[in-house]
Amino acid sequence: MNRRNWIRNNALLTGGITLSPLGLNQVIGKENNRGQAKTEIKEIHIINLSHTDFGYTDLPSTTWQIHVNNIPLVLQYCEETKDYPQEAKFRWTMESLWILERFWNQATRVQKDKFDKLVAEGRIEVTAMPGNLTCLMDEYEFNNELNRLGSFYEKYKPKVAMQNDVNGFSLGLIQSLNNLGVQHFVSGCNGYSGGVPLPAPSFLWWQNSKNQKLLVYNGEGYPNGYDYFHKEHFRRGPVPHRYDIWYNQPTGNEIFSNKRNDILKSFDILKGKLEQLSNQGYPFPYLQLSFTNHLTIDNDIPCRQLSEFIKTWNEMGLQPKLVLSTPSQFFEKINKVLPSDLTSLKGEWCDWWADGVASTPVELAVLQEAKRRNKDIGSALEWLKPDVPGLPERLNSLNHDLVFSAEHTWGAYDSVAHPYDERTLGNHLQKFDYFFRSNENSKLIKADIIKASGSYKPFSLTNKIEVFNPGKTERIGWVEISATAMRFEANGAKDLLTGEFFKFEEILGSEWGSRDGASVPPPEIPNDVWPYHPAKYKFFVKGLKPGQKKKFELVNNRAYTPKSLEASKFFDVVVDNSSKAIVDIKYKPQNKSVFDIDSPYLPGQLIMERPQGKFPREAIANRSLDSKNILHSTPKVVDFKKESSDYCLRYKSVMEEDFAKRIEQQWDVFDDSPRIEITTTIWMKENLEPMASYLAFPFSLQTPRAFYKSLGEEVEVGVDQMPNTCAEYNTIQTGVSFKGGDMNIALSTPDLPMGIFDGLVRGKRRVTFKPQTAHFYNMVFENYWITNFAILRPAKIVARHIIQCGQPGENLEPVENTEIWAYPTM
Repeated sequence: MNRRNWIRNNALLTGGITLSPLGLNQVIGKENNRGQAKTEIKEIHIINLSHTDFGYTDLPSTTWQIHVNNIPLVLQYCEETKDYPQEAKFRWTMESLWILERFWNQATRVQKDKFDKLVAEGRIEVTAMPGNLTCLMDEYEFNNELNRLGSFYEKYKPKVAMQNDVNGFSLGLIQSLNNLGVQHFVSGCNGYSGGVPLPAPSFLWWQNSKNQKLLVYNGEGYPNGYDYFHKEHFRRGPVPHRYDIWYNQPTGNEIFSNKRNDILKSFDILKGKLEQLSNQGYPFPYLQLSFTNHLTIDNDIPCRQLSEFIKTWNEMGLQPKLVLSTPSQFFEKINKVLPSDLTSLKGEWCDWWADGVASTPVELAVLQEAKRRNKDIGSALEWLKPDVPGLPERLNSLNHDLVFSAEHTWGAYDSVAHPYDERTLGNHLQKFDYFFRSNENSKLIKADIIKASGSYKPFSLTNKIEVFNPGKTERIGWVEISATAMRFEANGAKDLLTGEFFKFEEILGSEWGSRDGASVPPPEIPNDVWPYHPAKYKFFVKGLKPGQKKKFELVNNRAYTPKSLEASKFFDVVVDNSSKAIVDIKYKPQNKSVFDIDSPYLPGQLIMERPQGKFPREAIANRSLDSKNILHSTPKVVDFKKESSDYCLRYKSVMEEDFAKRIEQQWDVFDDSPRIEITTTIWMKENLEPMASYLAFPFSLQTPRAFYKSLGEEVEVGVDQMPNTCAEYNTIQTGVSFKGGDMNIALSTPDLPMGIFDGLVRGKRRVTFKPQTAHFYNMVFENYWITNFAILRPAKIVARHIIQCGQPGENLEPVENTEIWAYPTM
């Protein structure tokens, strides 16, 4: 985070809340002479760390080098200060376990022995988090990553987890960290465009529904320890490139000077800060302050000057005493004075920064696909038991890449201001390499598992296929097979057990080596290279049990007459011919409308949001934009038609909007399953202006309750969420469940894990609330961040949604995965 933004927005640290941290009062005494200030704070524990922000200040590849090279410096500084007073000995906190792992893979035996000795002496603390992570993590790969790092957890047994910068944390973290033996959590939320449940600094118990808990030090921002002793920043200008020779690290007495006169100036600054804490009501004798060095602040080197500064400060007899410390040493002190009735808060710590990931919708969809397949691979191994050499190592690598993809850095600090600079482009390539690499590797592993399963036969030698449900729940979905690889004529698949025939539907593609081109090609871009032809065939199957296999013969059934479905057993579709749109769908078993006809938006309608005025991105980031300066619009429908299908009622529309070359939407309303699938395809142009887009799902339910999953933990919106945390949007992963007095509805959002409940509210600092309607707006994309996140680029966005309806009391979960494995067989 840019230092300038830290200071300018320091007032946002409490999210505009005036609560006292614990409902307690504290008085810090006035000084009776310059060297002695009577204060309830007896010790200030300074935590020196380097905040891991892969790619924010430098390319991720450079960031790795910086952090790994820091550890030998720490070893050196610890050696240099070994004879200092205990409080001034150099100490270091490892914020990220990934850095230690990378160091360990290249360190010498001497370095490893020194590191372990310093850990044993309390000079270095290894904390429990792999890195600073967003709420995008899935519990499956996250827990697998913790297992992969198990040797470090077993060796160092960390009792403290630390996460900085990010403004929120997944609820499932509590159980995952408790399972590792972690008891304490240090939060250093960034006050810029965010807030915390209680004013910082404060303490609280963070609990989940199982009453598992972590003792949280809700600290100020991770670099704010600097501000307690300095009035001015060391660095002038923007975050420099590491190779910029005109910028240098603070040296000598430029910061944390050990000159007596400079220390007295720092003492006066500290007194002012302690008075602020007095007004806020901080009641404890110990205070923890985090500090990062002051050239880049993020990804910076250790600060050697701290030891000299603290040594001299304490020799001068100034109070409070300063201690160069670690989080565990601080908790050892503070635990002795914490009250038994410490504030306890239960629920999701909703992230004020969560929307930033939506600036890369295509990359995000690729990541979500890889996560789903990774979980399928895990269960498929139990069913198929293939012998694939080197598979454990490949799975570990895949899991790691998926978790590292959730690391909170989404671009260089100046990526929006300078969208075409080398740092921006290089960061984007290196960051999202993890996303695409994960998806590619998951497909390669899947192929190797299938080939080693014993059922596979080369497609050139067979006309039979096997379909397989690799998941742990019953699966309904489309089976896709290659049309271009087929060496025989076929128009469908015959179930070899029942004899039932399933007619193919075509998926057209523009590919080299085509046969006859299609007469009406879809609007792919570019579309003038190769003719269009069937690239794949698909047919719909249902009721596949977990691990179940079915065999089909691909046949050319010339006598088959298409069904051309005209009605659904479960749904009546209400179409308004004048607006060329679906305006409602009736759920027949309940004789209820699925959608709220009084909503300002139609079902599945695409909404464009464009902030207006001067510096609108900054106004939205500061949550101060007048709603009158936000324009909402919807695309123009230029074509709407009903198409024939054996499997569903199908409706297609084509839309126009300035931000896109073309927009298409397809509704598949199924006959013998209470299920609706919606696919929205957007061929997006480049967009530099601030803009967001949503898909509207205004469901009609009586007394609705809304639920989503957070790292595997169920969260009821407005009930299982921390007070004063973000309610402008939420990370909902694979979907949302709505429970109502008249009907239950589950909405799957496999490609788009962000959404807004109740109404479109941006830039208004809406804190946690309980929705009054079942209206939901799935975020397609946005580029509002003024720093960190990339601009919107030309792309083809494909957003899929699945709606399931059920009776009140029926346990409906969002469909997490519809992929059915299909492969040629003997």
